[in-house]
Amino acid sequence: MAAPTPKPAAAAQQLLRDFEQRYDASEAPPVAVERIARSLLGLFVDEADDIRALPGAPADQGRLSGMLDPAEMVIWVDRGEAGRSPGRRRFTIAHEVGHLLLHVPAASEAFYDRPADIREVDDGAVGAAVPELRRREREANVFARELLMPETLLNEQARATGFNLPALAERFEVSVPAMRLRLRLLKLLPPLA
Repeated sequence: MAAPTPKPAAAAQQLLRDFEQRYDASEAPPVAVERIARSLLGLFVDEADDIRALPGAPADQGRLSGMLDPAEMVIWVDRGEAGRSPGRRRFTIAHEVGHLLLHVPAASEAFYDRPADIREVDDGAVGAAVPELRRREREANVFARELLMPETLLNEQARATGFNLPALAERFEVSVPAMRLRLRLLKLLPPLA
């Protein structure tokens, strides 16, 4: 049986607190996810045209959005996807950081993620009945949402913008669907008239 992983949201909150304290960082959005990865965790973030061509990447899983190589301390992001959506790039980086903090002690192999694995939409509750790989992906998604859109900061900014989804997505540098989901999960969306 695999060792229990830390709670994803708590792990993201702790990482953000550590970053803010160590670097006297501002609590204003957007969260500096790439700087956190680089400065606090010693990760290098790079892009590749086809992640499947990299050493350790599976060639039979379809297109990959991202990959964490814990041995080399590198996060790889799909260049085309990152170019189309900077918010998606940030989410992929946060997702891979989640794998590093939540899952690497239990596994030493590279983590690779197809677009369907890195979800900015609700993928249900994480539970014991979920297969191990799917559970790890869900945990990394929860971690990414909490890191990029911390509850306290999001609550404050949502009220300041009148819950304006495009304005919030722009401030946090995430996609509108990711912001809508986060607000819905936190029960911060005002009731529809």
